[in-house]
Amino acid sequence: MNTTDLFVELIVIGVGATMWVVLLVLSLFGYGWVPFEHLLTLPSLLPILAITYILGIVTDRVADGLFDTIWKSTLAQQFYDQDGDDYDDRRYIYLRSERLASLLEYGRSRLRICRGWCLNTLLILVSLDLFIWRQITGASPKGYIFLFSNVALGGLIYGLWFSWRQLTLADYRKVKRQSAWLRHHGN
Repeated sequence: MNTTDLFVELIVIGVGATMWVVLLVLSLFGYGWVPFEHLLTLPSLLPILAITYILGIVTDRVADGLFDTIWKSTLAQQFYDQDGDDYDDRRYIYLRSERLASLLEYGRSRLRICRGWCLNTLLILVSLDLFIWRQITGASPKGYIFLFSNVALGGLIYGLWFSWRQLTLADYRKVKRQSAWLRHHGN
């Protein structure tokens, strides 16, 4: 994976983190003080991009730790005797086939984006719920917005988790098969 791909991946993850952080701040302090007309100028977008990138890094690491702790070993055991055994096969692929390594990295990039956005969407949901109850007036629209956003974002969270799970299983399957193929063909 080249540096540009990694940068873009972390920006994509960081956009979600920026969304929930902004929602949380607006929930706690309101939005009347925000100078919206100045936020979309180039001088203000550069620091926002930097913050988005940093939040992407942090979110990726936190999501990686959570998902590894909760689900990774169960998924890995479907293909390997012990969690971590896939690292030897993965190293072998990276050393022996640049093309297969590139394909693996593409899949892992999608996996990381799904994982990061799953966590982000959960935090967006919590921040949005807080925003709805603190900043929106009127019981009727508040209830409808709350219900719709919880159902929609809950569905998205499940879809992202399911996608991450399927991509993770596919990654283990590919690593196992591709490393065996490379070893068999003496490449």
